[in-house]
Amino acid sequence: MLAGTAVAAPPLAGELKGQIRWQGEVVLGGPVTVAPTAVLTIAPGTTVRASSVEALLAVQGVLIATGSTRQPIVFAAPPGWKGIDFSEAREGSRFAFVRFDGAQTAISTIATSFPVSNATFRNCGTAIKLVREASLRIEDCLFEGNEIGIANEMKSSPQIRRNRFVGHKNTAILVSHNSTGPIEGNTFERNKQGIGVLQKYGDRIVGNRFVGNEVGIFCNQTQNTPRMAENVFDGNQIGLVNFSFSYPLVENSTFSGNDIGVRNDQYGSPKLTHNTFRGNKTAIYNYRKSNPEIERNLVENNDLALFCDYSSYPVVKNNNFLGNKMGVELGIYQSADWEKRSGSKGFIQETAAARKSQNPLIAKIPTTFNDYVDVGGNWWGVDTALLADGKGKNLKIFYDRKDKPKVTYEGFGPDSYVLDEVRYTPWLKSPVKDVGPGKGR
Repeated sequence: MLAGTAVAAPPLAGELKGQIRWQGEVVLGGPVTVAPTAVLTIAPGTTVRASSVEALLAVQGVLIATGSTRQPIVFAAPPGWKGIDFSEAREGSRFAFVRFDGAQTAISTIATSFPVSNATFRNCGTAIKLVREASLRIEDCLFEGNEIGIANEMKSSPQIRRNRFVGHKNTAILVSHNSTGPIEGNTFERNKQGIGVLQKYGDRIVGNRFVGNEVGIFCNQTQNTPRMAENVFDGNQIGLVNFSFSYPLVENSTFSGNDIGVRNDQYGSPKLTHNTFRGNKTAIYNYRKSNPEIERNLVENNDLALFCDYSSYPVVKNNNFLGNKMGVELGIYQSADWEKRSGSKGFIQETAAARKSQNPLIAKIPTTFNDYVDVGGNWWGVDTALLADGKGKNLKIFYDRKDKPKVTYEGFGPDSYVLDEVRYTPWLKSPVKDVGPGKGR
């Protein structure tokens, strides 16, 4: 049993009971446990040094680690340190102005709630891991160079606000397994992935900024969640990915200077409304039977506004398409003719059965296909004159069967198939007024 104040103490190990205060430099010589009735307070300016990766600090009671801007609390340890673990601990713990570097998991928590503010997490495997039913409030922190910044799992519900995530090698925030909690007002810079959402996430991702990431947000089988609004995606390889039966609401957001603004893949069919797409290489990319609803967006000055391939048929109405080098391009697999003659749904179901897939969403695979992508009912700005004069002609702003009438596919024999066409009538004769973020909302 250890109690009292530790000041430049010899290495500590064992169980802490009562009221304990650490200050100066404290060395953990082995695992240390804060007993359920104990309160450990770490003074500003203290350095807690773990002598080995196994010197875990396990908290069952209360840990108060509140530093200051000038006197942060530093947790120093060899790379791979197991960090601080809260497992159904008492209420009352808190972290402020603390620094972690190189931990395997800096903070891990099960069924515990406490605030973490103005903290710095660098070069960790996972900075904060909410294992189950944890409800942390994580605000105004810096996460830099970790594999994963925050892992939000198993019905946990943190509030993640005003943090900065830089250079994560895997993902800055990973949410999964029925977790919730708002993600608001954060900045994500140069991460492999900003936010990864696995399965349904019944909460909001609002007011965040994604700059220079490989992927800003990746949604996988999220169905009609999460709600995404007022986010800014600037200069990413891909701003937002909706994959495998992900069809969230995406509104009042801005996509600018990305290689791809929104990529929808494998039945990824979000509702995109009141957004701005400006200066992207491709604004909206639809692949493998992705059928998003695209309405009341401003799509301007992109190299390509809309790409559709592999039987993707978006609903595109009441948008303003202005100054794009190419309006709509169809890929070589955009062919209802191929779908009808090859029976792709049966092929997919056979593959799923061979893999013993239990995914109930397979039944939602589309079975009927048009032979055209309909972009009628939109305003095309100065290109409207081309539409008026171009009936039956091969218009330069559309790439479809007029450009490539027949296609053949490796593995499907020598037969050729007819590519779909772009239908653009009727077009609007004046701009849609309430497009883009904040308009008409």
